[in-house]
Amino acid sequence: MSPFTISAAALSLSAVALLVCAPLAAAQDNAGDNVVRTATDAFGLRVGTESIGLYDAGNVRGFSPDSAGNVRLEGLYISQQGSLSDRVVEATSIRVGLNTVGLLFPAPSGIADLLLRKPAETGADLVLGIDPRTSPYMQLDTGYVAADGRFSLAAGVAAHPDQNGAFGGDQRFWSAGFVPRWQVSDAVVLTGFADWDRMKDGEVVPSYLPDGPTLPPRIDRDVDHSLAWADWAYEVENQGIILDAGLAEGLVARAGLFRSVQRLPYDAFALLSVNPARQGEMLHVLLPATRYAALSGEASLAYQWLSDRVGHTVSVVGRGLSKNSRKGGEVEIVFGDWPMDRPPAARRPAIAFDQPQDRDRVRQYTVGLAYNLSWDGRLDLGAGVQKADYSKTTRPGAGGGARGSSAPWLYNAVAAWRFDNGLVTYASYSRGLEESGSAPIIAVNRNTVLPAVQTTQRELGLRLGVGPLTLTSSAFDVRRPYDGMDADGVYGFLGSVRHRGVEASLSGEPVPGLSLVLGAVLLDPVVSGPDVRNGVIGQRPVGQTRLQWQGSVDYAPDFLDGLSVDMTVDHRARTTARGDNLADAPAYTLVDLGLRREIMVWDREIGLRAQVQNLFDAYGLHVEGDGEYEPLSGRAWRLAATVRF
Repeated sequence: MSPFTISAAALSLSAVALLVCAPLAAAQDNAGDNVVRTATDAFGLRVGTESIGLYDAGNVRGFSPDSAGNVRLEGLYISQQGSLSDRVVEATSIRVGLNTVGLLFPAPSGIADLLLRKPAETGADLVLGIDPRTSPYMQLDTGYVAADGRFSLAAGVAAHPDQNGAFGGDQRFWSAGFVPRWQVSDAVVLTGFADWDRMKDGEVVPSYLPDGPTLPPRIDRDVDHSLAWADWAYEVENQGIILDAGLAEGLVARAGLFRSVQRLPYDAFALLSVNPARQGEMLHVLLPATRYAALSGEASLAYQWLSDRVGHTVSVVGRGLSKNSRKGGEVEIVFGDWPMDRPPAARRPAIAFDQPQDRDRVRQYTVGLAYNLSWDGRLDLGAGVQKADYSKTTRPGAGGGARGSSAPWLYNAVAAWRFDNGLVTYASYSRGLEESGSAPIIAVNRNTVLPAVQTTQRELGLRLGVGPLTLTSSAFDVRRPYDGMDADGVYGFLGSVRHRGVEASLSGEPVPGLSLVLGAVLLDPVVSGPDVRNGVIGQRPVGQTRLQWQGSVDYAPDFLDGLSVDMTVDHRARTTARGDNLADAPAYTLVDLGLRREIMVWDREIGLRAQVQNLFDAYGLHVEGDGEYEPLSGRAWRLAATVRF
């Protein structure tokens, strides 16, 4: 390989890594640190088993990146049918607002970006712990780095032999995975991964469906409504390979191909309809074996060059998805009188899964062209255009079938300016094709998956240093079709929804030893369409709240000698609970308090972690669907000891 190719490849790969992985770089370098000290903003970060922030993979600005198909693996498109485990994933960062500047084709509903594990040195971490409700577990994560640094291997296993549920029931699961990286040459890096996750004997607990437009009576969280025979299990496996290659001066290629499969040997759902007298009727839905499988990936070619003080990048990108599912064929079991406070013993009735199952197939291919300009460290401009080809074929078990397709043009543009005082301002627009949700258990057409829809987002924002802290804020407007249940209980599109709001984050270290992450989002979600005008549904979308804020601190002064104290306060205002807007789940505030301590025992470094979740045992309700509720988990504690070898 010629010298110019090596230097160009290194430059190109560094630039791509900066654009794609910047929000996760700190997590990779400080994997052993706590999540509060690792986070650079309040918009969502998960490291290991702990997370903070306003958002996560299931909720960004009121929408779900996971459901929308907006998950990325080290910046590359992936369709997860079952989540990758912590044995292969180091951290998950939510990319929204300024974090998307420089990203190829940002998604309107935000992006959940996963970072694979990469050991910094040869060694191992053994974690022995007790999760909430006295649930023991073990994790062993190892790392190997070759002497010349060209090959590394991260591998791990975890076992949870008795994971006890918050409201009864338990389950057993284990996971294993490995991530090899091979630097083939100075210009080529190959990364692979394989991950397995298994769970069985997971007894289901019910959601609560009150009679009429009211909240359910106060739920006793100590009452166990689970049944030993009404359980579920899953088997998830994910594999993939990533190629990063510098091809010539300024020319870099990236590609990733991923396989994801989730099998459910048996499955179950439970729903308890209740009245103010605390009497109810239990519905169990049992399902035969189901399967979801996807092959997805992305390939890109980027060319970079400099002219005076201007940097240019032109990228050509292709993404693809082939997804198949086999589901349905469920059996309903309805029990009569079922008191909320004294659940009766219920034997499993004789059932037969004799109904044919539904089969769905989705094919989606996208080709795009993007251009980015950077001038003098002040101005960043980006624009992209994509042509998508989407098709979905449905074959109901009862016979018949349907096929739908679309081939929209998608666009995005962004501009950012850096002032001399460190202020950064930006504005962006994006239009994407995103997947929709599936019908809930209470819908007539339960489990029906809706087709992909076009979503748009407009936003502007800023980032500013405020002494030792960093302030980041955005104003946004996200629009897409609104899915919900109509008056007949059929789940489908009922109009359009607009989420307009303002979000802000303040983070940093105001005094030595004190890390601070504060965030808030004000949201004005509005539904429009014929059903709203006719009074069938209300203007407020189900499951949305107008205000959410969170504050996290971690204090580790030198005089405490390796001891740190952390606290997170999370507040959520009242949440719209019904499509007709006749009931709201009340506001709640949760407080978590924790301790960390690093000690040496027999020349071994041991990290100790203790945490109390929901310190004040606050009561509240999650809105699971239209008129469907689940109580918040009560006070719980967890302990863990990490031994480093």
